[in-house]
Amino acid sequence: MDITFTKEKMRFKYRTSALIINNNHILLQNIREYWTPPGGKVQMLEDSRTALKREIFEELSTDIAIEQSAIFIEQTYHSQEKSFHELGVYYFCHSKSLWGRGISIIGNENGEDMEYRWFAINQLDKINLQPAVLKDKLLGENKIFEHIINHE
Repeated sequence: MDITFTKEKMRFKYRTSALIINNNHILLQNIREYWTPPGGKVQMLEDSRTALKREIFEELSTDIAIEQSAIFIEQTYHSQEKSFHELGVYYFCHSKSLWGRGISIIGNENGEDMEYRWFAINQLDKINLQPAVLKDKLLGENKIFEHIINHE
């Protein structure tokens, strides 16, 4: 059971995401008009690392190596007449097998094809990356763990 609930027009989500970096490129997933690191919801009684490995295996049929905690983002945002409160745990990760699959990868999420693509980290300012606060983390030199509170 995913750790998420909805009350009226508000939704809470607990997510975990992978900052998979190889050769100064990061793998991102396309969600409608924006790109975001791959990952998914944490399930009840599951820790965020286990959830991340499960989600990546389900979506991309591969294992990842989790290197270190990168960022914890508490954010609120509004979309399509709903308000969201999301807790997101992001980890720096590595996967040689994903890098070897090419610049664009088709994965699967809940029976639907999903597009994943490698982007040069120094080109992230040219795409719609969400959450937007990730750009500063990825473009900066600071690789220590951070806790960010963001209201959009």
